[in-house]
Amino acid sequence: RDGKLECYYHGWQFDGEKDGECNFIPQLEKDAQIPKAACLKMRECRTVEGIVWVWMGDEAPAVGPPEQGDGIGTMDPMTGKHEDYIINDFQIDLPYDHSYLVENLIDPAHIPISHDATPGGGKRENAQAYEMIVDRNSIGPDGFTGRYRTASQREKGDDFIEVQYQAPGIIRQKGRPRGKDSPLRFGAALHCMPLTLGRSRLLFRAYFTGLPPLAKLLITMKPKFLGNLNSCKILEQDAGLITTQEDHFKRSKRSLRDDYILLSSSDVFVKSYRQWLDKVGHGMPWFQGLATRSSNVNDHLAEIPPSPPGLDPIHHRAGNYVETRYHRHVMHCPTTRKALARIQTLKKGMLALTVVFITLSCGMATSEQLLARRVVKRMLKVMVPLIPVSSLVAAGLHKLEQRFFVSFKRKNQMSTEIGL
Repeated sequence: RDGKLECYYHGWQFDGEKDGECNFIPQLEKDAQIPKAACLKMRECRTVEGIVWVWMGDEAPAVGPPEQGDGIGTMDPMTGKHEDYIINDFQIDLPYDHSYLVENLIDPAHIPISHDATPGGGKRENAQAYEMIVDRNSIGPDGFTGRYRTASQREKGDDFIEVQYQAPGIIRQKGRPRGKDSPLRFGAALHCMPLTLGRSRLLFRAYFTGLPPLAKLLITMKPKFLGNLNSCKILEQDAGLITTQEDHFKRSKRSLRDDYILLSSSDVFVKSYRQWLDKVGHGMPWFQGLATRSSNVNDHLAEIPPSPPGLDPIHHRAGNYVETRYHRHVMHCPTTRKALARIQTLKKGMLALTVVFITLSCGMATSEQLLARRVVKRMLKVMVPLIPVSSLVAAGLHKLEQRFFVSFKRKNQMSTEIGL
């Protein structure tokens, strides 16, 4: 407030740029001095890839935050805009362990099937083998690097998509997804954060360039919240399957190695990541490797019954209350949250107009004295057709509003599901 940091509890204000000195305490007498002890401890902060990193230690950090790994040069650190690239930032909370989130994001083979016919996803008929390579000399405590391409891309001599797993949970990708002859280039920085046992947060930044001018114009004109809702749908398409998988290993007490069938033509990165956890996971608060895991990794599931296969995990995994797309994304994202508020306001306005049109039309139509006037007849000719128009607009806005709350469900689930 007024360029200062303010405590929401009592309204104390502090200088957040220099030394954290307290500038204002509303509860003090006018002539009283602000206590010297009323100050903030300054912390080192940096913004990298749109994420604010804070060092909470009292000593100087031994290492800094991750370096910006997109390779596209400088951009506005506050807006994330770049004159040559289209940048898309997105975040969502997910109801499963962050290691399953990492596994999901380094597994390109599932995309054509799980995200079939979804914008930003894939097509089932494009499912195929992959050429995947992990740089063996890169594997270490800090992660590993590798590359992949589809079998059809290999036949055409297309370049690989470069992949880097950066400990403890950052995945970077960049390359030419449409082949070496296409000007389209893309990249992504996927930050997978553990929130608690069985819960994770994805901070996602994608960037691309080389689009035709018309396509670039259409993308920049598309409302940001629609892209966010589609990204929610993509992550939700996998959520029910992943939570079922997590439940299986809790219920059976088997290791991933016991039940995973890892193909050399699609699962090289998944295998490398889980084996990496086997080696370094013992230094983490909890972990799930390929052959080993910590004893507490599934503690959050102790009181929760197993999830039926394929169901959307609508209930919070560490508690038993309903959690929707609104809780996982909308309430955390200012862009999507503001769009919802505008849609709800517009819907109320359309409903109010509908009521007004109906009331005035009925009042005029039942009064012979008013109907005798030409101006009233003209008003009725205008208002009566507007009643279904405003009603349909309100109904359309209501349907759009539901997309901010209702998570994705597969068609076969919706046709057989009873109740929730």
